[in-house]
Amino acid sequence: MKDNKTDAENALVPDDSAVSSSDTQKKLIQRGQVDIHTHQTAAGYLKDGADALNARNYPKAIEAFQEAIQHNQASAEAHFHLGLARFMLGDYEKAIDAYKMAVACEPSEPTAHLNLAATYRLLKRYDEAIEVYTRAISFLPNHPELHSELGKVYTFQGKRREAVNAYKTAIQIKLKLQLDSDGNP
Repeated sequence: MKDNKTDAENALVPDDSAVSSSDTQKKLIQRGQVDIHTHQTAAGYLKDGADALNARNYPKAIEAFQEAIQHNQASAEAHFHLGLARFMLGDYEKAIDAYKMAVACEPSEPTAHLNLAATYRLLKRYDEAIEVYTRAISFLPNHPELHSELGKVYTFQGKRREAVNAYKTAIQIKLKLQLDSDGNP
């Protein structure tokens, strides 16, 4: 049987794909609004935490960064600063945990690696510090400070050859970066 509806009548009756597309669009908009609110809330806690950290109110900073993490678990910044606040209170194991989370959230961020490894070094956990520097170097091979700090840890362990190699690499990278910034080929 032939459908006798005109094109105008058919346009008034949405087909299933149009309804489905409209519902999907509404859900995406709602989710986006929730995400924006969550991001703004987390950003507010990050600011509060940074203010408390700058004021050296480390317990308050910890609370704020934990709240930020509750709203955005993937915030490398919140984990990093939580680690910093914990470090400042001498709670090194919890600082390590926070730095590890910051590294997991953003593996190409050198400062999180540097702080994590420095905390291990402070605790004389040199093998773990070496592991962190080595992993960081795999993400950031042209970061001279990572190589230099790796050299320090090797020095503490009495591994002279490894230390010299790490320091040489750091110097070569620094020289190359300096030449590149001077506009030389």
